[in-house]
Amino acid sequence: MVIYMIYETIMLALISLLVLFILTKLMGYRQITQLSMYDYIIGITIGSIASEMVVLTDFNDMIRPLTGMIIYTLFTIILSFLSRHSLMLRHFIEGNPITLYQNDRIDSAALKKAHMDVNEFLMQLRIQGYFDLTQLDEVILETNGNISVFVKGQYRPTIVDDLSIKPKKEKPLISLIINGQLLKDQLKYIEKDEQWLQGQLKVQGYQHYQDILLVLYDIDGTIYVYEKR
Repeated sequence: MVIYMIYETIMLALISLLVLFILTKLMGYRQITQLSMYDYIIGITIGSIASEMVVLTDFNDMIRPLTGMIIYTLFTIILSFLSRHSLMLRHFIEGNPITLYQNDRIDSAALKKAHMDVNEFLMQLRIQGYFDLTQLDEVILETNGNISVFVKGQYRPTIVDDLSIKPKKEKPLISLIINGQLLKDQLKYIEKDEQWLQGQLKVQGYQHYQDILLVLYDIDGTIYVYEKR
């Protein structure tokens, strides 16, 4: 009896995880900071239902929570589709951005609407690296809870276009060895062979791939070796 209960719990947990995986794929991937309050609540609800499936006493009882998860997911997908095609509905569901600071003035009414006090407002600015309000032009609370900060022109960080230089084009470093395993497809991509790589490693004092944690290659032809420790 105990063995059967353990087996049933394991199977229900696996089914719950599989259903969550499929539903997540259907709803699409987004970062936590990109979720609206509604998305966040729906996600918690679906996760809560999935966790309850694990402690069911019978496989037949699985239909009701499974149906509930599917309905929540379908409703979220349909609502997302409608909000993409209707600006009015999108504003109704997600709300509108709130301007908290503008023209060197903090809007106390906007702070009240955002359920935020001055201390929290200043804390959010400090987290983003802004300590002087006089350097800011506008601060907006986005619908996902993030704060967007617009700096005055004279305090804007210098960018390459401000300087009379032509920046070198950057490309991501390419991994050639990871945890002692040679990535042959990556070698082929950079039009190099294993003999070339071995020669480069010997110059740096490495004889065996097993001693290497990571090897990176940049567009200048330089390799960077990180050994296992």
